[in-house]
Amino acid sequence: MSLISDVAKYSPSTKWSLRLSFLVAVYVISAYELSSKSFINLSLIYADKFAFSIPILFVVGVCSAALIHGRGEPILYAVNFVRVRWRRCLLVLLFFFAILTAFNTYKIAIPSVVPYYADDWLADLDEWLHGMAPWELAHRFDSNAWSIVVLNSYEVIWFFQWFGIMLFVSLWSDKIASVRYLWAATLTLCVVGTIMALALASVGPVFYHQFVGEDRFHGLKTAMDSLDHNHMVREPAAYLLTLYQTGRSDLGGGISAMPSVHVAFATLNAFLLSSLNRWLGIVGWTFAAMILYGSVYTGWHYAVDGYASIIVVSMIWWVTGRFVRKQ
Repeated sequence: MSLISDVAKYSPSTKWSLRLSFLVAVYVISAYELSSKSFINLSLIYADKFAFSIPILFVVGVCSAALIHGRGEPILYAVNFVRVRWRRCLLVLLFFFAILTAFNTYKIAIPSVVPYYADDWLADLDEWLHGMAPWELAHRFDSNAWSIVVLNSYEVIWFFQWFGIMLFVSLWSDKIASVRYLWAATLTLCVVGTIMALALASVGPVFYHQFVGEDRFHGLKTAMDSLDHNHMVREPAAYLLTLYQTGRSDLGGGISAMPSVHVAFATLNAFLLSSLNRWLGIVGWTFAAMILYGSVYTGWHYAVDGYASIIVVSMIWWVTGRFVRKQ
């Protein structure tokens, strides 16, 4: 009897965890088969980063929980909290490590599988929907002070909320809800970050000139160059372009615009926060709106990249709730 058919005797959370493990295994093994050299190199890089950052986030998370829920004995609460949940936390973080490595492997391999082809019609669609290039709307009321907020939200805070939410889910006492989120996160990377990215291979406005050969976004470049903190986009863009041109695989490598993974996970996390608390939901959706705006403002994405992500992630959240959460 197969593993999938033999899970009926387990609890709902365990059944869905086993099914998820099968999906992740297929996703990860396929990435390794696609490019074993890139996968191994990336796994070593991510292992180094995880070894440094995860303990810090873990300590901060446990201490925060102890201060909030520990009442008069936060130290005892923290010790018991870690003793009960460290195994599950480790498993979730290993899952995150494996799937993130696989995702980055696929992303780097995009141009070797499907040449970048969709930028022209994505830019045309953007202008048709908005009556002008969306970046012009995003920069209409520009200032250095505002750019600091946008750039830090998109380039810095987004990564902390992504890792922070994953750590929270790994320690969450509601097992079926955490498994539902992990299913949604996995499907988001598989469908949005891999399948759709391959099917709609594109580079985005920031790389339009280098790949398409037209100076269509010269105005956006001028607007960004006028900002004091434009290095927050200029330097990562140069880094990604160098990796592409040299064929190297490194941390965060790979160029892909449609759809936006930034917007996808900001949306997914907004759904999660809304399920926890109304005010957390407001914070989550406000941040998701900022990331959508920032994706256009910085030139990393066309506006339709974010719209597509929101639509697909909304469907994923509904489906996982329909099949996982209701059990």
